Amino acid sequence: MTLTFYAGMNISPSSMRKLFARLQNEHPTLAPLENIIFTPIAHGNGTHSEIESLSKELDLNLMFDSGGYEVQVGNKTFDELYEYLLEYYDENRWGQRYVLPDNVPMSDDDVQTVQEKVDETISATRMCFRRLPEDVREDSLAVIQGHTREQISRCIDEYKELDGLTKVGFGSFATGGVNGGVNMITSEAFKNLRWATELAHEHGLSVHAFGVGGPTSIPLLYEAGVDSFDTTSWMRTSGYGNVYFPFKGRLNASHRKHRSGNVLTRQELPHLKAETDHSCAFCEDISRLSNNRWDRILHNLIVTHEVVERIDDMTQQEVIDLMDQSSRYRKRLENITPRKEVSL
Repeated sequence: MTLTFYAGMNISPSSMRKLFARLQNEHPTLAPLENIIFTPIAHGNGTHSEIESLSKELDLNLMFDSGGYEVQVGNKTFDELYEYLLEYYDENRWGQRYVLPDNVPMSDDDVQTVQEKVDETISATRMCFRRLPEDVREDSLAVIQGHTREQISRCIDEYKELDGLTKVGFGSFATGGVNGGVNMITSEAFKNLRWATELAHEHGLSVHAFGVGGPTSIPLLYEAGVDSFDTTSWMRTSGYGNVYFPFKGRLNASHRKHRSGNVLTRQELPHLKAETDHSCAFCEDISRLSNNRWDRILHNLIVTHEVVERIDDMTQQEVIDLMDQSSRYRKRLENITPRKEVSL
């Protein structure tokens, strides 16, 4: 498997424990949660203690996210984020990856604002990296920000000079939704991601894609050549009554009056499971998906992980054939050269 999925874990301590317990009890493997990403600055001490306990108890591969979103929505200043990460990373050395501070440019930021945020990200990354303990520096990840190729290449050029740094992350997706909190792979974002990944790989840097990863966007991440990605979409969409199936768009299983997406019916469920070759304990019957948010959450988690496991053995055309005809990501996939052909 050439692509690694990190499950976003920004939930309460009791919910974390419940999530892991239910997966262990009803699924043959803990693999969908073996890699997790957690944002320390967004949570209190109780959550920090629980995630540390789970990480050590279950031998999880944990990535500390920088928390740039907290600056984005105005909860923290960028200076506060920088100082927080320095202190937290120094005191908590039980993670496997430490994301360095970044200031996220928004889609509606003007040119000058984007440039200022890129400059701040590069400067803070260099200073933070040099002030961190050596064992943390070895596991740190610098974030690529910017809306232009020049800005992206500048980030990579600066980061490759940091002695011991081997990992970068791409955060420059188009943003939408409330407070710009949803990352989207537009045609331009995909081109930049693929270009940045190739450039980073030339310098021996692995690439992580931040905050994107529904079943229809994963094929684009794969074709871009990234090494890993994270997403909370499997959990977030469950709250709206939605469920995923491999390479398919969301379907509403709650059947509520104010629903989102197309409706999944009892009659359609077995056909959809057969078409996508998916089966798990949480979708044995439509009533589980309709009536229980936790069943939807765990089903969506397993589907996301399953797509990542399967995609490396599939041709691009096999993936396209499984996707919905109306999917915007299918249309983008149809218009790009497969990575396996590019590498030949």
